[in-house]
Amino acid sequence: MPRPRGLRQRKYEQLVDEYNRLLAAIADLPTRSLWPHIQKAYEHQFLNRIVRVRRRLGLPAPGPPDRCWYRTGEAAVFLGVSIKSVLRWTASGLLRCERASPEAHRYYAIEELIRVRSKLRP
Repeated sequence: MPRPRGLRQRKYEQLVDEYNRLLAAIADLPTRSLWPHIQKAYEHQFLNRIVRVRRRLGLPAPGPPDRCWYRTGEAAVFLGVSIKSVLRWTASGLLRCERASPEAHRYYAIEELIRVRSKLRP
């Protein structure tokens, strides 16, 4: 894969190495005996990191599906961070969500996610 303009050679090599390491870690997951929810959490963690590396390398990354509202896990994939980060940002007020009641699921507007993602990128 070609090195994007503006990305130094050493950083490019580090990103490619991390990308290959993450792919190997995902391939290794099915051979490990893990509880299903732990395995799913690891897969999401690795996939989110891969999305961040692909964006830095200038490769196509999965885009958001066409809808207006996202639940917490979908918002995390859209932003390329973990679910815990999304919840932490919501609690601190960086990211706004809507709820039907205090116990209900959190829903994030696409405009809000785009606003936060633009802050994350330099």
